Amino acid sequence: MTTIDDLRDLANLEGDLLVIAAYEKLGIGTHSDEDNFTDNIWAVGHLAETLAWECGGDSPRYTHPSCQVLFDDVVALGRTICPGAWDYFFSVGQRDSAAAAAGW
Repeated sequence: MTTIDDLRDLANLEGDLLVIAAYEKLGIGTHSDEDNFTDNIWAVGHLAETLAWECGGDSPRYTHPSCQVLFDDVVALGRTICPGAWDYFFSVGQRDSAAAAAGW
């Protein structure tokens, strides 16, 4: 992956999060399931876990300085939409990525 790929993927991720934020404001995807999570929480969680996974491992992404501002904006947006879910699933992604890198 190149830095351009990383910037593109971060921009796409930001767009996905903005859609989820709009859904929240419109009351779309806000009904809880049997785990007491909404569709929006699951979506934010998936995005957070995927981003964290991509940041770790043998070939971490988003390390070029030009990615830093957009990366920070994406994390802040995820935390704004659903703070608990973003932080929890991001930590799960980091843990799983570290475990995979260690050969688990």
